[in-house]
Amino acid sequence: MEKMICRQGMADTSQAWIYYKESGRGTPILMLHGNAETHLIFDYYEEKLSMKYRVILMDSRAHGRSRIKPEYAESEFTTTDMARDAAALLDILHIPSCILFGFSDGANIALEFASLFPERTQAVIAISGNVSPDGLILPVRAFCVGKYYCLKAATSLFRGICKKNPAASCILSCLFRHQQLASLLCNSPMMSREQLENVQAPVLLIAGTRDLVKVSHSRLMARLIPRAQLVLIKGATHTSMFGRKAFYLKIIHDFLDKSQA
Repeated sequence: MEKMICRQGMADTSQAWIYYKESGRGTPILMLHGNAETHLIFDYYEEKLSMKYRVILMDSRAHGRSRIKPEYAESEFTTTDMARDAAALLDILHIPSCILFGFSDGANIALEFASLFPERTQAVIAISGNVSPDGLILPVRAFCVGKYYCLKAATSLFRGICKKNPAASCILSCLFRHQQLASLLCNSPMMSREQLENVQAPVLLIAGTRDLVKVSHSRLMARLIPRAQLVLIKGATHTSMFGRKAFYLKIIHDFLDKSQA
């Protein structure tokens, strides 16, 4: 087998420095990871898909090697902001349109992108995504909300401490980053029916019956997105795509073969 050649860099966008990595040739596929993860979760899928496609991996803002610029670092952000980061990266790489492959929060970003930039979206693979926070099952939703408000309170407390003791600023920075990530789970995405109807590309939704996303929510997404198909996998959990890689890859390949025909 020919050795996979990789290219990597740091894209200077308007609000963040976005780390990216490319491998393979052909139709571009942009892969988007989940909350508190990095591009490394896609190692297996990168290796397999890069045999036929140009695979672009990125670390989302505030994740991995990517960094938010100082003037935006003190604000919470949304999946809409992250979708715009993805578009900015594609601009820098001179890629007019691509396939989007997202997992969890990455699936949410992919759907946001497809709604904002339908002309740049060839197809979407959204695994274990949701289009509103109430799509998460109740225990997960309650945990996320509780975590967010605890972090928000701790951040507020340490802001006061830092005024008297600047040495505590590193703790404040860490707390606020976790608050930003928790905010994504509580407050984002917030996609309306009109936004979902604006997604014109074929969409593959994959979810499990034991996922962190409600089955009813996955079915609602499939009804509201015009060209969506839902593959609901019995017994699958939120992370089953990493334990049943070959199984998921076959579903993805079958979809791509049909959507790109």
